[in-house]
Amino acid sequence: MARRNTFFTADTHFSHEGIIRMCKRPFTSVAEMNRCLVEIWNARVGKDDTVWHLGDFALGATAAEAASIFRALNGKLRLVKGNHDGPDTLALPWAGPVEQLVEMAVDGARVVACHYPLRAWRGSFGRTLQLFGHTHDLLPPSSLSYDVGVDSWAYAPVTIAEIRSKLSSVTEEPEERRMARLRKAEAGPTEDED
Repeated sequence: MARRNTFFTADTHFSHEGIIRMCKRPFTSVAEMNRCLVEIWNARVGKDDTVWHLGDFALGATAAEAASIFRALNGKLRLVKGNHDGPDTLALPWAGPVEQLVEMAVDGARVVACHYPLRAWRGSFGRTLQLFGHTHDLLPPSSLSYDVGVDSWAYAPVTIAEIRSKLSSVTEEPEERRMARLRKAEAGPTEDED
């Protein structure tokens, strides 16, 4: 039996003409962008794989266009709602309820997934990953957080293994962890540490 993979992506913005210019995407038209994004997706994702889309699936598409694109994509699609996911996107036949934030275990990793980057999350002092979209590759990753949007990953959905590989060279601590470490350093040693 073939292994079923779990992928993450965000910010496809299918049918959004302005995103081509805004993010300097290498497409000459919405039709080309939509076609290429579907091709790249389907080259990676199998029919039985799960894809968590962390928001902003389509913008400017008619309900029929969004449904046509949705049907063309491989995998069982789940949605964590983004700021541009309107009623037509929410009405698509997602493989489960639309979420605002989800905590899950995937391939041995604890994950907190949200459309937005979080400054603190459950597990940020441990090893829980925080995956997000929304920023279109504007925010650098921390050692436990990464933008999984298409503008950060060559327009392709990504796996936990790929995310972990990229994070292996990131030394920036999650903000909450860094601030706690600095506060502790400012307070000086405690009696227990003498």
